[in-house]
Amino acid sequence: MGAEIIKIEPPWGEMTRMFPPLVKGVSPYFAFLDRCKKGVTLDLKNDKGKEIFEKLVKKADIVMENFSPGTMDRLELGWNRLKELNPKIIYASISGFGHTGPWKDHRSYDVIAQATSGFMWLMKDAVDPEGEYYVAPEAIADTIPGLTALIGILAALHSREKTGRGQRIDVAQMDSMIATQQSFSFWNLAETTFTRAVKSAGPVVYGLYDAKDGPIMLSLTAGRITDRFKELLEIEEISEEKMREWVRDKTVEEAVDLLSEKGIPIGPVNDLTQAQSNVQARSREMFVEVDDPRLGKHVQPGFPIKFSDLEADISVHAPAIGEYNEEVYGKFLDLTPDEVEELRKKGVI
Repeated sequence: MGAEIIKIEPPWGEMTRMFPPLVKGVSPYFAFLDRCKKGVTLDLKNDKGKEIFEKLVKKADIVMENFSPGTMDRLELGWNRLKELNPKIIYASISGFGHTGPWKDHRSYDVIAQATSGFMWLMKDAVDPEGEYYVAPEAIADTIPGLTALIGILAALHSREKTGRGQRIDVAQMDSMIATQQSFSFWNLAETTFTRAVKSAGPVVYGLYDAKDGPIMLSLTAGRITDRFKELLEIEEISEEKMREWVRDKTVEEAVDLLSEKGIPIGPVNDLTQAQSNVQARSREMFVEVDDPRLGKHVQPGFPIKFSDLEADISVHAPAIGEYNEEVYGKFLDLTPDEVEELRKKGVI
């Protein structure tokens, strides 16, 4: 969308590069997360490395980091130093529990945030209140804080247009997970959860139903949508038995087509291969081809926001370690290739 993103790693690379399984030496996780970033290496514990970082800050709009609280201050590159170098800088931090409070020094990962925010308990309660705890199948407590930080950064950019000043943004994994859970409102006001409320007083028909060739997901709310379904089945009242009988006689495609034509919310339960071949996802370019010099051509999820007058391309491959050193340090610091190579030999980059 126009932003030039410079990802700074230590000379040996950051740990996400090693997330298994490695395919031709590349982590699928890194290949997914780091598209469209210009990767450079820099040792922030090296005095020359700090000097280079400070020069970059003077020309940057935003600095984003996810070190443990206090790390950047110990490097003498914290908020106070960066705003001194560039009063317009927007400095965003993502950590497990934030930079304030009694838990600020506690370490965290995705699963820790899922646990401490109440999300793991909600998953257990939704599946079987007396059963086992569950961890989400994706690293949502990493992804949601990232999106939360993005909202903060965009708001800070808008504010800077008015004030001319940058801002410090402090985002915690646990905070971000808590903020997305509507069940806290249900719990505090009605001693229930969102899922319990849906099951007890929500849609008349809700859940998974088996068609001839696979499952479908249905959600019929009371009112006009349910009336349309009764008209289609030519029945006066909906029952679980009638519902399952009707679905069982159809293929997934038939059920989806028939109910969608009537304005009834329905969808097939897709695995990852089926989701990628879905005609709607394909038509909205939700899977794009990435040409990586190490991995070759492969498919990654596309960009979910569609603009009327802005291109959003995320098909540029994730960088190799230090792939953009010459380009970035040449463009922003006027260093020659020989000077960049000398920094590499000295372990600065």
